[in-house]
Amino acid sequence: MPFSDEAWNSPESDLEADQFCSVCLVDLNAPGETKVKTKCKLPVRNTPGGPYNKAALRNAAARIFQMSGVPPSEKKAAARKLVRLMREAQIETGDSILRLAGMG
Repeated sequence: MPFSDEAWNSPESDLEADQFCSVCLVDLNAPGETKVKTKCKLPVRNTPGGPYNKAALRNAAARIFQMSGVPPSEKKAAARKLVRLMREAQIETGDSILRLAGMG
C-alpha cells in the first residue's frame, strides 16, 4: 500500500462531500443518502485513491479517542484499520489504540 511523508493538511475544504468521505476512516452517512462531510471523520488521504499520509495516520490515532457520536463498533473498526495501516507504514502504535481495536 502506498504511503506519503508529505506535510498533512485535512482535505475537507478541497473535496466534495462524497470524495471527502472516501478519504476518511469513519463514514456515518446512511447508505444511499447524500453524503454530509460532518458525518465523516479521521481523514487519512489527500485524494480518493491517493496514498495514505503518515502524518494523517498519526493524527487519526490521536483524534480517534476524541470522536463523539460514533457508535463503539464503528470506532473499533476504525481503530483496527488504523492499526493495520500504521503497522504497514512502520509507525509505532500506542497501547491505548491497540486496546480500542481489541488487539492489545
